[in-house]
Amino acid sequence: MVCMMHQDDLPVTDALVRALLATHTPQWADEPLHRVESSGTDNALYRIGEGLVLRIPRRESAALLVSKELDWLPRLGELPLAIPKLRYRGRIDLEADCEFGIFDWMEGRIATPENVADVNAAAISLAAFLKALHRKSTIDAPVAGPLNHLRGIPLSEMSGRAIAAIEIVADEIDASAALALWENALLQRSDASPVWLHGDLKADNLLAVDGKLSGVIDWGLSAVGDPAADYAAAWSWVHPSAREGFRDALDLGEGDWLRGKAWALYGAVIALSYYRGGKNEPLCEQCRLTLSRLDLRL
Repeated sequence: MVCMMHQDDLPVTDALVRALLATHTPQWADEPLHRVESSGTDNALYRIGEGLVLRIPRRESAALLVSKELDWLPRLGELPLAIPKLRYRGRIDLEADCEFGIFDWMEGRIATPENVADVNAAAISLAAFLKALHRKSTIDAPVAGPLNHLRGIPLSEMSGRAIAAIEIVADEIDASAALALWENALLQRSDASPVWLHGDLKADNLLAVDGKLSGVIDWGLSAVGDPAADYAAAWSWVHPSAREGFRDALDLGEGDWLRGKAWALYGAVIALSYYRGGKNEPLCEQCRLTLSRLDLRL
């Protein structure tokens, strides 16, 4: 049974996906099919045989995110870490007009600490990936905003949401310290040019092979905006002992660093304030880990 997390959840079921394959890609319709467990909230994933994975919106508000991802992932080209390779793009009516994509299955384990052999090397690999991503052309690219859940827009435009979420989870965090962190970040001047962002660099979206960081998946929150939104990975994924190495590899000044810290805070409190209470406990635990690394947990 699929848990309903949002009011606009779509009726994505095993039977529907099997029928979708029969209609759109009959060459894969008889392959073994199973839903991939994930803490992700926008899309459902179905592994098709050994070599493919289908990605389809699990809620109506994610449909445009998927279309944007399908438009732009093939254009990002070569990067130091592997990214999904699109094999088929289709459309289906799920009480809303939705696109879906079928990609090559990317081998590897979720890049949790136990699956990373050298946390310092992994942090440097992620930094090199971001530097390469930042060099990609942004001509005609989607701009940070509603199409990527606002990741990478100016922090000043996020204050209302951030403060409200901090207040909701004040029973779990030092709200005064969190607000001080946010206000301090707002004072930092940003001279960074808008660049391509992944938008959601957490363990679930990073793969490791043989203990080494190997790939970056789930590009639904990608867009062009403030790179500090991805520097949040210093607290959401990078091991604390490797954090300074990550910063040095990216040559980040105090303003970029503090804005990244604020984005880490924002992502954690927004998700925790909505999903705690049984809606998505794995995601909530990731948020609590980030808040612990920010020294904000009670």
